[in-house]
Amino acid sequence: MKLRNPILLTHARRPLPGACMAAGMIVLLAGCVSMKGIDPQAKTTEANQLDAGKTISTATTIDWPKEDWWKAYHDPQLDSLVSRTITGSPTLRVAQARVTLSQAFADSMHAETLPNIGADASVARERFTALQFIPPPWGGHSDWNNKATASLAYDLDLWGRQESIWHASVDESHAAAAEVQQVKLELETAVVRSYVQLAMEFTLRDIAEAHLHEIQQRVSISRRSLTAGLGTAMEVHEAETPLPLARAQIDAIDARISLLRNQLAALSGQGPGAGDAITRPSLALEAAVGLPDQLPANLIGRRPDVLAYRWRVEAAQQNIEGAKAAFYPNINLLAFIGFQALGFGQLISNAASIAGVGPAVSLPIFDGGRRRGNLSAKTASYDIAVENYNGVLVRALQDVSDQLVILQSNTRQRAEAEQSLAFARKAHELAQTSYRAGLSNFQHVLDTHSAVLRQQEIIAQLQAVRLDAYAGLMRALGGGTMESIAPDHAPAAHQP
Repeated sequence: MKLRNPILLTHARRPLPGACMAAGMIVLLAGCVSMKGIDPQAKTTEANQLDAGKTISTATTIDWPKEDWWKAYHDPQLDSLVSRTITGSPTLRVAQARVTLSQAFADSMHAETLPNIGADASVARERFTALQFIPPPWGGHSDWNNKATASLAYDLDLWGRQESIWHASVDESHAAAAEVQQVKLELETAVVRSYVQLAMEFTLRDIAEAHLHEIQQRVSISRRSLTAGLGTAMEVHEAETPLPLARAQIDAIDARISLLRNQLAALSGQGPGAGDAITRPSLALEAAVGLPDQLPANLIGRRPDVLAYRWRVEAAQQNIEGAKAAFYPNINLLAFIGFQALGFGQLISNAASIAGVGPAVSLPIFDGGRRRGNLSAKTASYDIAVENYNGVLVRALQDVSDQLVILQSNTRQRAEAEQSLAFARKAHELAQTSYRAGLSNFQHVLDTHSAVLRQQEIIAQLQAVRLDAYAGLMRALGGGTMESIAPDHAPAAHQP
């Protein structure tokens, strides 16, 4: 229920005495709806209270990633693809449009905190009744009814409701801006990871071609042995058995290369035809494995997703304050000035002038629980925002640790694989020497070459894991993009 009491103050009316107004406000305040028992339950986690673990605490110190972190791969074609993605991706443009939308909403909420000044004019040809209060000569006749006024409406916002709603919308716009950066970072990472996969597929194709050539050599040897009467048809068929599978493997790799080219073209907002122009990658990453900081708050504090959740907690807290302010009386200041007259002749005259000013008081006395329900909803939304923030802190720290574990393990695995490759190559060289000396057959040379190819395939896959994990680590650290829009402080637990 609302109690509205607009008081028009003209030259013929005097304002209520101050004592009466104060007494009236006390009565009104006594009738307000209670907000008792509605308090937030969630509390924000302090990032530095999370146990970062041994992997993070013992990591080598490196510099913070730069915004163009993908240039560490030293591949101009990759640089071009990422740049094209940033400017051409529809997904990123949609996210940017959401920022514009949220900023527009924040501007409209800011307008609610300011005075509203307007003007109104009306001209109507009317026939006035002779059976009411219209005096002659207008009663029972037609004439013009004219009115022109300028008006002022201003919500005094004594309890800060409109200001809290405005601040919440501003925080939401900050969250949307952080989400744009997150989308941008995810797109950059997706391009790099697809490009790394493309580079690996080209390497695997080379190995598959060498493997096919090796099988063809084995078949040729078997056929020559059969022709010379030193072998059997069964040995020829055994040698030919892997041939179809080897050719199918090459075809499968070619299909994956085509799909990756299509994916890279789509990520950059282009059609599949643009992918046909993508040539073989030439990646050369020489980055150190480590972290730029060991404190969890600093380590994950630049991630766009973390910052977006932080802003949403701030917005939810402001929404609670706005919901609480709705429990108190609200006062709007209303004023108008203008002219009103029957007929055009005397519209602009002192006799036709009208004016008024006064407050409009709105008091919640009984609303069926609407305000308590709204406050409960805003409080629950705050709890959800806090727990989402707490959850993203844990996931972010896990993400950093996971990528570092992968990189550290990959370094050790590649060292072992390089040693195995060196052994395989040495065995192949000895087999070739033995064959040239007539001490062994060429089958032994092919067997040792197969071992070299297997080790090369393992190293190609490990190299791809390293390149991919580096991109994952850059994403986990925030990509060096978010220092400018971070809140001044981490959200604190709401104080009821």
